[in-house]
Amino acid sequence: MKYGLVSLALLAGCASDPRCPDIPGGPRYCLQASSAVAPYVALQDIRIRRGDLDERLIAQLEVDAAGMHLAGLTPMGQRVLEAHFDNRVATAGSLAGDRFDARALLSLVQIAVWPADSVRAGLGEDWQLDDAPARRRLLRDGTSILEVDRVGEPPRYQLLNIHLPDAGLSLTVRAIDE
Repeated sequence: MKYGLVSLALLAGCASDPRCPDIPGGPRYCLQASSAVAPYVALQDIRIRRGDLDERLIAQLEVDAAGMHLAGLTPMGQRVLEAHFDNRVATAGSLAGDRFDARALLSLVQIAVWPADSVRAGLGEDWQLDDAPARRRLLRDGTSILEVDRVGEPPRYQLLNIHLPDAGLSLTVRAIDE
């Protein structure tokens, strides 16, 4: 039961708007409509690293016109989180309780995968998006706050490396062939 809860707490956000969770060491991002991408389902192996922590989470992400749904399990199959966005309100539940806002994972998915115009619409005016096919960065005052390296084709990338330098947090997201 303890597996993964420490690393999940590292992603905690405390946004008051259920559509705009805070991203650790980054911006508050307002989730955008799921219609911005073609519907897809992805099974992913997520590795979360921060300092000495190095933990894994198996996640299933479903995106369709009605919204986004993310379920996270330990590698042994125990459910540890669930997040849902119905294109209006994002909700989340986690075994980490109030220490973890799983909606931040939905934000990271959108920042990594959604089209650049949609991501820009979800950011505040102080943020700039530097977008290239293999790399996406969020900048504030010319400083990189969030970096995403991408391998494969959108929206089902084979590999995403997400790095939040200010939070000392890295996520590696690998597609699991079904």
